[in-house]
Amino acid sequence: MVRARQAVITEPFKTTVREVEIPDPAPNQILIGAEYSAISAGTELAVYTGTHQWLKDPAMPDWKFPFRSGYSAAGRVLKVGKEFPGGFAEGDRVSFPGNHASAELLTVGHERCRVWKIPDNLGFDKASIACISRYGMGVSVRAGLTVGRSAAVLGLGIIGQFSLRCLLAAGAGPVVGIDAVKMRRDAALAAGADHVIDPTAGDIKQQLNAFLGTKGAEIVGDATGVPDAIPTAMSLACDAGQVVVVGSPRGRAKEVNFYDDLHRRYIEVTGAHGNMLFEPAHTRLAGAWDIDKAQKWLIRQLAAGRLSLAGLVTHTITPEQLGDAYEGLLKDKDNYLGVLMKWV
Repeated sequence: MVRARQAVITEPFKTTVREVEIPDPAPNQILIGAEYSAISAGTELAVYTGTHQWLKDPAMPDWKFPFRSGYSAAGRVLKVGKEFPGGFAEGDRVSFPGNHASAELLTVGHERCRVWKIPDNLGFDKASIACISRYGMGVSVRAGLTVGRSAAVLGLGIIGQFSLRCLLAAGAGPVVGIDAVKMRRDAALAAGADHVIDPTAGDIKQQLNAFLGTKGAEIVGDATGVPDAIPTAMSLACDAGQVVVVGSPRGRAKEVNFYDDLHRRYIEVTGAHGNMLFEPAHTRLAGAWDIDKAQKWLIRQLAAGRLSLAGLVTHTITPEQLGDAYEGLLKDKDNYLGVLMKWV
């Protein structure tokens, strides 16, 4: 038995840390000890505030309180079942979609049972954010050709930051970040953004066009999670441009002019939820993308420094500080952006 700690959302706006005993792995299981886990603000805050749509779905039994939040971690393999695939050994350094927990038992066949080895030159802190980064990477994957194409990202929270940073790593340019929070704009510049826009400083479209010297960006990523922001994202794309929605827009947009803003301008609007890489939709993606290819690409880019984390991590917390971090992410956007939980 391994004694493990788990940070849990017990009900809306309440968290705790509980201790559990984890048995030795069965032949088809692997036991991993976490060094760090990373907070995915969009998903976790939707659960923390009780607004996530899956909480009300009876067909989603895992999405009920008490809820084990988090899906991005890094650590070491503690024990491996004799039939577990992949050639893993005790002590291997790995990235995995782990909850906020000091140890996790993964079972072959479960969607969370995905483990990727990480190189020695990639720290556990940086590797712990790799699974979250895939959700922002959706802009680059969906766009197809990225090299040399202008791009703008609307909303620079954690998913928007990775949308922008993956576009940079994939050769897009110029790349522009758009957000009302100065700290987030500064983080985008630290990562290599060519320009940032404050939407409170004037018309976004005019600001973008003035910088680009042309009418709209070829690729626009919407990472706001706000349905009414999608028409704005569409207005920022050039004629025949691409709009890729990566921030989960929970709700309905009030006003979309499909004729003037989409049909007549030949705009392409697509969704790019991170789960598309292990659901049937991924078979239609150019580049034969799947979740393993995506995570291995992200790990390589992180290790090589081509995918910058500059300015991204603002807080490293203990498990007992999870509730405080959620409150900060909700109410103090000038100071909170990327949050890591340290387990060792």
